[in-house]
Amino acid sequence: MNNQQLRILSKMKKLIKLGKRRFQIRRDRDYLQDLLKLGISESEAWNIILELNNHFYFNDPRPSYYKNTDTLIFKKQINGIIAYIKLKIEKNNNQEEIVVCISFHEDNRL
Repeated sequence: MNNQQLRILSKMKKLIKLGKRRFQIRRDRDYLQDLLKLGISESEAWNIILELNNHFYFNDPRPSYYKNTDTLIFKKQINGIIAYIKLKIEKNNNQEEIVVCISFHEDNRL
C-alpha cells in the first residue's frame, strides 16, 4: 500500500465512524446473503472494515472497472473463510463523501 492509499483508508475510516457508509446494491449478488455466509452481521462487517490495514491490502492485477482512484481492495480471514472486500469513496446526492462497500464476500479466486 502506498502513502496515497493509506490516506484514502484513513479517510474511509473517518467517514465510516461518522455513519457516512452504505453497502452497494448489486444485481449479481446479495450482500446480506454474502455476510451471512461469512457468519457476520452488517454491523460486524463495518467493524471489520475499521480494523483493516496495509497487511490486508490486495493489489488486484486485473484492470479496474472503477476509474475512481479512491477504490481499495482487501482480503481478510473471517471465521475461517478468506473474504474479499472492495471499498470506494463516492459522493451521494448531497455531494457528501461516503464509503461504499462494493464487495464483502467469500473470495472465489484463492
